[in-house]
Amino acid sequence: MRNNFSFPKKEKLVSRKLIDRLFVGGGSKSMSCFPLRLVFMILDHNDEALENIGSYAEEADAQMLVSVPKRCFKHAVDRNRVKRQVREAYRRHRDLYEIPEEKYLAMAFIWLDHQHHDSAEVEEKVANLLRRLGEKLAK
Repeated sequence: MRNNFSFPKKEKLVSRKLIDRLFVGGGSKSMSCFPLRLVFMILDHNDEALENIGSYAEEADAQMLVSVPKRCFKHAVDRNRVKRQVREAYRRHRDLYEIPEEKYLAMAFIWLDHQHHDSAEVEEKVANLLRRLGEKLAK
C-alpha cells in the first residue's frame, strides 16, 4: 500500500484514451457528495485499454484527475484553487480504499458548485467519497 504522502505523476490520470473510456465507455460508476462527484472505473491490468497508454498506468494501481468546469468558475485562479484543495484532500486520504489484486482504478473528481468551500469541508467530502469507494471495492 502507499505509505508516503506524495502525489507523483504516475498517479495522475493523463491518458486521453482512459479519460474517454471513463466518461464515454459505459463501464464507469459514479457517486456524489455535494459539491463533488466521483466517477470511477475498475479495469484488469491486462485490459486492452491499458496496453497502449504508456508506462504510467503500469506503475500505478490507481490514477485520478480533478475537473472544475469553466461554467462554475470563470477565472482560472479560482478553478486552480479548487483543484489544489481536492488534490490535497485526496493525497491525505487515499489510504481509505484498497484496490483488489491485479486491478486498476481510474477516477475523476468533478466539482459541481459555483462557490468556494473551506479546505476542511472539501477534505471531509473527499474522505466520504473515498470511504464509500472503499466499501464498493471490498464487495
